[in-house]
Amino acid sequence: MDLLALAKTIAERVEAAASRVKIPVAVCVIDVHGNLVLHHRMSGAPAFAIELAERKAYTSALVGMRTTDILPLVQPGQALFPLMSQGKYCAMGGGAPLSSDGERLGGVGVSGGSVEQDVAVLEAGLREA
Repeated sequence: MDLLALAKTIAERVEAAASRVKIPVAVCVIDVHGNLVLHHRMSGAPAFAIELAERKAYTSALVGMRTTDILPLVQPGQALFPLMSQGKYCAMGGGAPLSSDGERLGGVGVSGGSVEQDVAVLEAGLREA
């Protein structure tokens, strides 16, 4: 699977979904090893959006979970709590792992709206891709 081609398709679909609801976002795709594949920031997206999108993508790529699902696991006393001391991880909704034929390829992150908006835009973009 060509991850860059998939990343471009996802970014286009996420941008289309974000445009429909008038929320400019940033999209980032990271490979399974934590390497940057794609950064895409819509005009008008907040300056911090690209960094948060990257952290969400990185987290989903390396942990293999949606960032929304990680939140309960990173609370004090929980199994993944130590992750939050590492600056690159993020437990805010808007990140999802990418896989093909049961093999994890990486992760995608979206940021620019509220957490709920980021999740909705990401889900719409992934459904369409």
